[in-house]
Amino acid sequence: MQEAPKQQDVTIEALNQRVWEHLVARDWQANPTRGLAISLSLEASELLEHYQWGDEPVGGSEAVGEELADVLIYAMQIAQQNNIDIVDAIEKKLQKAALKYPAANFKGKTGAARREAWLKSKLSHKKTGL
Repeated sequence: MQEAPKQQDVTIEALNQRVWEHLVARDWQANPTRGLAISLSLEASELLEHYQWGDEPVGGSEAVGEELADVLIYAMQIAQQNNIDIVDAIEKKLQKAALKYPAANFKGKTGAARREAWLKSKLSHKKTGL
């Protein structure tokens, strides 16, 4: 199995505390969740803008990293505001995604075959919890 690219060896909890300290130092820890969700969406759009006209990002990986950091910081703030354990939420979401998109249906497929497998999974899956 191929390994994921390495990140710094920092726990999510340490990062969570760093973001919290940044917010508290500015009295930003009580920003409304709605505003945070809007900001997250805006930052995600700014990330997408780097790829608007091609596969290579405008501004390079440093500019993309800045936008991605904004997205993750806002996501962490939303988790903090709503007392969500983001690690638990990610684990649960990966479990659901594994059921919806079984690896065996996608491994080794490209192009039209991959799209067909995705569409079949997408259309046959029933959402729960709404």
